[in-house]
Amino acid sequence: MVDPTPTRIERPRWTRWALLVVGLCVLLIAWAEPFFVRYPPAGSFLLVGVLAAGVAWRRPHGSKAAWVTILSVIISAGAQLAWLVTAWYPAWALALGFALVVAFSCFAGFWELSRTRRRALTQDRSTPSARSLLSILRSVVNSVLVVIAAVTSAVVLLVAAAPAAVAIPIQAAAGQTPSFQPRGPEGAVSVTANGDGLTSDVRYGDEYPSSYLDVYIADDDASVTRPTYIYIHGGGWIGGTKSDGDPNAPGGGFAVTTDPVLDGGFNFVSLDYGLAPTVEYPTQVKQISQAVAFLQQNAQQYGLDMSDVVIAGGSAGGQLAGQFANIQTNPTYAAQIGVQPVIDDALRAVVLDSPALELEKTGETQTPQPVKDLIFGLSARSYVGTSVALNEEASVTNHVTVDFPATFIADGNTGTFPDQAENLHERLDQLRVTNAVDVPPASSVILGHGYMAMPGTWTDTYNEKKLAFLSALGL
Repeated sequence: MVDPTPTRIERPRWTRWALLVVGLCVLLIAWAEPFFVRYPPAGSFLLVGVLAAGVAWRRPHGSKAAWVTILSVIISAGAQLAWLVTAWYPAWALALGFALVVAFSCFAGFWELSRTRRRALTQDRSTPSARSLLSILRSVVNSVLVVIAAVTSAVVLLVAAAPAAVAIPIQAAAGQTPSFQPRGPEGAVSVTANGDGLTSDVRYGDEYPSSYLDVYIADDDASVTRPTYIYIHGGGWIGGTKSDGDPNAPGGGFAVTTDPVLDGGFNFVSLDYGLAPTVEYPTQVKQISQAVAFLQQNAQQYGLDMSDVVIAGGSAGGQLAGQFANIQTNPTYAAQIGVQPVIDDALRAVVLDSPALELEKTGETQTPQPVKDLIFGLSARSYVGTSVALNEEASVTNHVTVDFPATFIADGNTGTFPDQAENLHERLDQLRVTNAVDVPPASSVILGHGYMAMPGTWTDTYNEKKLAFLSALGL
């Protein structure tokens, strides 16, 4: 008489292995996709993967894991198609979440079929101790792999859906949490290694955290009238400081940024501002306006000439500098942002180093570097979120007018935004605004994001071109 117990093993052996292979593929693609979130072909791979999972299951046969998989395939595939068509970020996050469910459901199905098969094959055999030991070892290995996969998946999903949850702990670890307290003694006076006077941690406002600035006086001689170069640090809007610069740029010490400008005949001011996501957009550009207004009101006290001003910034600071300049020169845009202009013809020039000028493309570096794509994309989402309207509003190139100041734009050629620099250059040329773009060709040298913060021959060349551009403006 035939024992009717092993009914589920009737499915072909290849089915369970197909579930394992497809599950692994979907899991690995899902883990990788945040690195390529702005590239639609990458989403297509995930779409194919989840559809393959549905095919691998074929007929659910009443299995709960099977029904969960089929339902998750439908939701993930639908959300992925919505993302590919609309570029609506929440749809992508939804697709990613359910793709992870698909992967683990496939694993559950594989283990279920494997256990059923083992029971059927061994029910009449008698080597219990060996089988027991093997089963225990197999269970331990499977449990460890599941825990690793689950933790990694949770981190991937958290990063994708809530980048703020990642940004805030990183800020805390780096000691960059927004604060109303200065980093050092307020208004401390010293002399730098370059022989320039430095007044640090000057409070420029009380309304928002991190409202402090540093004032550098060339040669420690305030009796000489010099134009003022105001610099806004980068760091993806979520990191960096006025005294250390951008943590995403190669480290050479902040003197690499300050000394050439000071030696070139300028006084230098470096600003702090509240970091996202704790401090929400567009507070940062409001703080820049407050800082400029403060400097105008207190110029004599700090030995500054605010009749000739250059506003400059690197990376995220370049976006803030460009947005500030748009507010000063585009009344319609200023009203849209809700920030009043604070400076007129005294704003003589803008300098943008590796600037993020089109926020919707922040996760798409040129000569792409996936890790930087991920970091920059997460940073932008921490700053302005996923709203298409806010990304467009914060983008510099979209809002320049014929009144935009003379502009010097520079960038590297690998893992950064030279295409955005060229786009702004072309737009300013159309408007007949004086401008220059400096992007060394990759055929000559490989230069990354914010390379001008690292001492070297190409940084020296960059500084020479920048200072020559400003000199031609009479600065």
